[in-house]
Amino acid sequence: MGTYKYRVLTKSRDIIEGKKEAAAEKDIIMELRKAGHVVLSIESLGDDTNGLFPFKRKLFRSFNFFTQELATLLENGIPMDKSISIISSTQEKPAIKATLDSILENVKSGKSLGDSLANFPRAFSNVNVYMIHAGEEGGVLPQVLKRLGEFQERMDKIRKDIISAMVYPILLSSVGILCITALITFVIPRFAEVFEGMGMALPASTRILMSLSDFFIAYGWAIFILFFVSFLIYKKSKKNTAFSEKVDKAKLRIPLLGTVIWKIEIARFARTLGMLLENGVALIKAIDIVKNVLANTYLANILHDIKSTVKEGGGLTAPLDKNGFLPSYAKHLMTIGEETGNLENMLIKVADNLDLEIEQKIKGLVSLVEPILILFMGGMIGIIVISMLMAILSISDIGL
Repeated sequence: MGTYKYRVLTKSRDIIEGKKEAAAEKDIIMELRKAGHVVLSIESLGDDTNGLFPFKRKLFRSFNFFTQELATLLENGIPMDKSISIISSTQEKPAIKATLDSILENVKSGKSLGDSLANFPRAFSNVNVYMIHAGEEGGVLPQVLKRLGEFQERMDKIRKDIISAMVYPILLSSVGILCITALITFVIPRFAEVFEGMGMALPASTRILMSLSDFFIAYGWAIFILFFVSFLIYKKSKKNTAFSEKVDKAKLRIPLLGTVIWKIEIARFARTLGMLLENGVALIKAIDIVKNVLANTYLANILHDIKSTVKEGGGLTAPLDKNGFLPSYAKHLMTIGEETGNLENMLIKVADNLDLEIEQKIKGLVSLVEPILILFMGGMIGIIVISMLMAILSISDIGL
């Protein structure tokens, strides 16, 4: 997902500028042309969701409190402008306070809350904006805000569960790599000096180990630079839609992990779409929003491609299933939802079931990864230690 700055000529011959988020530049151009604008220029401002530093996601999470607190104040009969003023007055971070003060000024000038939030795309996602628009139009804004707060809490819980599950494996890998690096960089060269001074023949495993140590010391910096440059090239290439789609499709084929990635995306799709439909957002517009919420370009493009079929009355579940988008039980629940006119509730159930399954799969993966990492790191360190012991023992044999 990227942010694009555009400049267009409107039907009234005015030139306006703005920013929009989309999976690809062509999506922005098509949307602007459909609105009757002539696109003069369009510029990518970078990949906000998959960039080197995910500032946007952090900024989104910084404003998660807003919907929950605003819902509470509105439910207790406090007017909109007074509610936003109260929330702003409790903020200690200048950037958040300044954003809320700007929103307050917009609301006081007569703008709707949804339109006011839309002016701050780096703080409030499309989901927030369209949900709040729907709540304002339906006269149920407090309920929508409360539901939106629950949605944000659920997404944060999933994110925290994934992070907490990965902490120990990452820590274990880091310690193992540091130990191996220390042995190769500092310990082995000291032994090498002793062995070279004695002019003795060393076991083959020890000679190989010393050669690896010499290579790492001489070219370690080059390896690091090569890795860093490759990483930057990869991140730059991810901005290319075709390349990004191929990479994201390949991610879904990774044994064990690919299934987890796929189901995390489908859970995000189901929960977001269900919540939007539940609050009166039209299906086609909801699909556009959800497409921009998904992190996997391959799956997002499937949603984009099936829009024409949905517009023609072909339903949602059938084209998604045809493209391999849905797990089998999600397909069954969504089919029932479409047949009974209860699609939004079925989507929420799909998301709840997937969340539980994802949690179990992540725990299973972590329980599998931990012993594998321990064996691998222990094996690497063991090989180094045994190789050095063999050389020391060969010295003892010569002494005898």
